[in-house]
Amino acid sequence: MIAAARAATLLLAGLAAPVAQGDGRIDKAIAHIRSHIDSPITLGEVAAAAALSPGRFRHLFVAHTGTSFRVYVIWTRLNEAIQFAMAGRSWTEAAHAAGFADSAHLTRTFRRMFGISPAALVPR
Repeated sequence: MIAAARAATLLLAGLAAPVAQGDGRIDKAIAHIRSHIDSPITLGEVAAAAALSPGRFRHLFVAHTGTSFRVYVIWTRLNEAIQFAMAGRSWTEAAHAAGFADSAHLTRTFRRMFGISPAALVPR
């Protein structure tokens, strides 16, 4: 379980390549999500990029990643925003670069996921 948790954390943090589990379409979908993280992303759009119907994509995505599409996108956005902030960008710049509407949207999402504000992570 510990190894699986570490692998999932690395995957969500963007530090490890997705583990191939027999279906490269999910890898293609994850690459699409990461390359379009700064703009709105819909399940239908990513399913089309993976050449799957939305229903089949949803099922395969959960089976291969262990999480829902929506949660994966939110985690990826949060990770991107944290990386930008740690690189010295303002939280507003980090929020926009990661696809959040503004820094308030980022802060609300961050608090909902982690119970703290992002400023507590990287104080300015």
